[in-house]
This record gives sequence, C-alpha cells and structure tokens, in this order.
Amino acid sequence: MEDRAVDLQERIRLPRSVRLRLTRNGMTLVPITQAHLTTQRRILNQIEERLPGWTPVGEFGVLPPREGYTPEPDVSAVPSDKLEPGASKFPEDLLRFVIEVVSPESAERDYSTKSDHYALRGIEAYLVVNVLTARWTLLTRPENGNYEHSVSGTFGEKIEIPVEDQTLVLDSSQFMRV
Repeated sequence: MEDRAVDLQERIRLPRSVRLRLTRNGMTLVPITQAHLTTQRRILNQIEERLPGWTPVGEFGVLPPREGYTPEPDVSAVPSDKLEPGASKFPEDLLRFVIEVVSPESAERDYSTKSDHYALRGIEAYLVVNVLTARWTLLTRPENGNYEHSVSGTFGEKIEIPVEDQTLVLDSSQFMRV
C-alpha cells in the first residue's frame, strides 16, 4: 500500500506553490511560503559560491527508502564529479549534510522525525532553518540513529557546517523570516 502511495505522489502534477506530503495521516497539500522559497534559493546560492568541488541540490529524494520513507530535503550538495544531471534522487552516502527549511505544517517533523531518519542514515550534519522564528539548529555527530551534538542560533549569525575537509559557512542574515 505504501509503495502505491509513493508512486501516486510522484505522478501527481502540482503547481509550484504547493507540495504533496505523505504522512501517517495520508496525503496533504502544503502551501510553500515566499520566505521558504527565498531562503532555500539563498542557501543554494551560498553553497554554489562557498563550497568548491560540490554542487548544490534541492527538491530530491534520499535513497534507499527506509521504513517505507524517502526523505526529501530542501537543500544539500553532492560532489560535483558524482552529480547525475537527470537524477531526482541521490544515495545517502553522497550526502554530507542536509538542510530543511521549516514550513508551518512541517515544524514537528523537521525537528524530530527527520533528524532521526538523517542520523540513522549517517548524514554527518543536519541543519534546520526555521523561517517562522528566525532561528536555526545544526545537528552533528550521528550515532545510533541520533545526533549527539547540537548548536542553535538566530538569523544574522554565521553557520559553520563541516563538509569533509572543508567548512561551509552560511550567512544566515540572508535568510528570510515569515
């Protein structure tokens, strides 16, 4: 049943202003705020400028599905030499970090469910950017399905994300608040 729901979700064409989310409660149409879109675009641009050898990616699925769930982070990056231009899903072992921009309907999921899924996959850093509160939280050091380290701040502060032998520094003053 879950496989059919995921297949249906991938086949439905929606306007860019909404997303279809598959949750325990069924499928939900979720509006996307301009703060969400603008912040996501600005993060992608900063990755492009500040992380040599990596290509920013957004709106993709993480492989393989686990427990019938394929997370869809808002932003990440893959090594440029491993980028498949036609890909809409990337293997978890290519992702060193993922970023979620909080929407009104996703706050609980972004802070709890998704962090568990990303930590279980061994993704080294998970950044939650909350455009509703103008705060961010960076989770690192995944171990046994949990992140062992957390640092939080407010928009305007620099965010340092470890990416192999580099540090991606994001300027959160560029993020937009609802």
